[in-house]
Amino acid sequence: MAEEEEDDYMSDNFITQTESVRPGLAWGKHAKKYESEKRQKAAAAKNRLKPLKEREHEERQKGLNSALTSDNKGFAMLQKMGYKKGMGLGKQGTGRAEPVPIEVKADRGGLGREAEQKRKQQVRERLEVEAMRKRQKMMGQMKGDFRQRMRDKFDDKITGKDLYDSQKACQYLDESKGFGDPVVSWYWPPKPVEKKIKDDDEDDGGSSKDGLRTEAYESEEDEEEVEDEVDEDTFTPQEKLQQLTQYLRVTYHYCVWCGTSYEDAEDLQKNCPGSSHDDHN
Repeated sequence: MAEEEEDDYMSDNFITQTESVRPGLAWGKHAKKYESEKRQKAAAAKNRLKPLKEREHEERQKGLNSALTSDNKGFAMLQKMGYKKGMGLGKQGTGRAEPVPIEVKADRGGLGREAEQKRKQQVRERLEVEAMRKRQKMMGQMKGDFRQRMRDKFDDKITGKDLYDSQKACQYLDESKGFGDPVVSWYWPPKPVEKKIKDDDEDDGGSSKDGLRTEAYESEEDEEEVEDEVDEDTFTPQEKLQQLTQYLRVTYHYCVWCGTSYEDAEDLQKNCPGSSHDDHN
């Protein structure tokens, strides 16, 4: 028996053979063919996994995006009547140039339900926008009111301090001229009023029950002080400060913000910046 000839691994026949002898590997045109088939199988498998409605939608869109040709019977009839591709319908060619779009109803809602929901959504969005604008406007007003209140509070604090300083200066200047009492009761700093408290068995102007103590005025002077306090309440601190400032400037040529008594009205007018707190800032 003749011995089988062994393969010559250095020969051309072995190098140019078309099929791979190594299992599991492909090369050359076989590799390209294998990859192409693999991609086609993957695409087909992926397409099978898509829901039926999605596949129908894709096919429908593909058909709608494709232009009509003479193979279509309706398009062929239009061409026989003189229609040319791209022109509008009608005798003058000014009509519709594109087919009427179609809208497939895929849900179970009644006719017009989607349009009604869309309208309600638009109304809801508009109301939300208006409510947001109102809230922003209200917040802006609240911020403005808060700033104004704080500004007024700061101004009232400054006014109260200036009024007290003016009252002290007025008392000093009046007493230096020999006045025992102020021209107006509130031109001088208020004195602490001591309220007299009487026992229940001395019911003079006050009444009490169950051992409670009440306030009673000892004399008519106390009542007059109360009346003066009521009169003072008719003026605001700004009005009091304005009147007292005018009194000090006219009578003593004194400015509380300068802290100086000028020689005369001309000297006051010439060297004092003004008759208000802002004029001295």
